[in-house]
Amino acid sequence: MSSVRFFVSWIFSSLLMFCASYLWHGVFLTDFSRINYPISFFLTVASFVYLLFGFIISKGYSLIIFKKISDKKILKGLLIGMVSGVTVFSITLVAGVSFSYQLTMENLLLDLTWQIFEQSIGGVAVGLVHVFLVGEFVYQDD
Repeated sequence: MSSVRFFVSWIFSSLLMFCASYLWHGVFLTDFSRINYPISFFLTVASFVYLLFGFIISKGYSLIIFKKISDKKILKGLLIGMVSGVTVFSITLVAGVSFSYQLTMENLLLDLTWQIFEQSIGGVAVGLVHVFLVGEFVYQDD
């Protein structure tokens, strides 16, 4: 895998997932009002978390298991995003990280759906970069 493609897909997917999360939790659900510490601290930590998510999805894109599943780049990105979404949901559930006060089955299903959707955005972003960023950037010393 091209290092340029990896880097661009990593940053692009991280940015899209962070923005989606901000819109969902901060604008639509107003979850940020429940945070008991400065929002700037939360957003700073969240930006690093989404950089980690984007890195994992971008790295996972090149795993052999996903190469065997599909040759279609965007579908492969979607699949790695969905797997990542289930994984993130599972980790946050076990760790007890949630904006909800009461975890009903409805809340859990909504959280699972959201995580799959959000991480799928990142996976599709990785696939799109691999479709549209062709060739290598070559720098030559003169």
